[in-house]
Amino acid sequence: MLNRLSSVLITLLLFWGSSAAGQMKNEQAATNLEQLRQNVLVVRLPSQSKKINALADLAEKTEVSTQERARAKLQWETTKAEARAEAMIIQASFSNYFDYAPVLFMYDYASPKLTKGERTGFFLDKNLEASDAVLDQEPFYILDIGYTDPSNSARSFAFIIKDQSYQSLSAPFPYAQRINTPALAFDQLLGRNSMEKYYRKAVIRLNKRLYRAAGRVPTP
Repeated sequence: MLNRLSSVLITLLLFWGSSAAGQMKNEQAATNLEQLRQNVLVVRLPSQSKKINALADLAEKTEVSTQERARAKLQWETTKAEARAEAMIIQASFSNYFDYAPVLFMYDYASPKLTKGERTGFFLDKNLEASDAVLDQEPFYILDIGYTDPSNSARSFAFIIKDQSYQSLSAPFPYAQRINTPALAFDQLLGRNSMEKYYRKAVIRLNKRLYRAAGRVPTP
């Protein structure tokens, strides 16, 4: 009899603990959804700056052959053009199809400035030129473009929403939206330029998921 009562009590405690944890997650998600809606999402545009800088250095090295320098310069020019094209596509997709929250754009290499407390001087306009925009609201949120879990083979390339300390959020907040990179890679093999389509679809889905989540999760 005592053993049965102990088992029942343990089961009830585990159930209560699980329910309490779930409620806390729901409340935190609701808080994040409301704060994001009222504040700002900072989109970190990929710059490929490390690769570009490495190629620029190689193109200037006198100890390598003329052919290697020429090849590095060509790769530098190509990489710069590709990085700018991708950033323009992402910027346009969010500007045209995302309205859950106000959005600011910056290149990923400006992150240390944001972390140190700077709030202007590195945000970008629609042409990816420096703007006079000021981030004057907190808490703000950050959107990264990358893998959901780099150490996991089941990882997905996605838009990932983080808090202003660059910490990933958790469900039920819709913190990640997968980008269909396998289909994009297949299109590229066939010579199709479809990057804009897949980024646009991911932005539209993320926007809808945030609205749905905000309607489903009660505000604390």
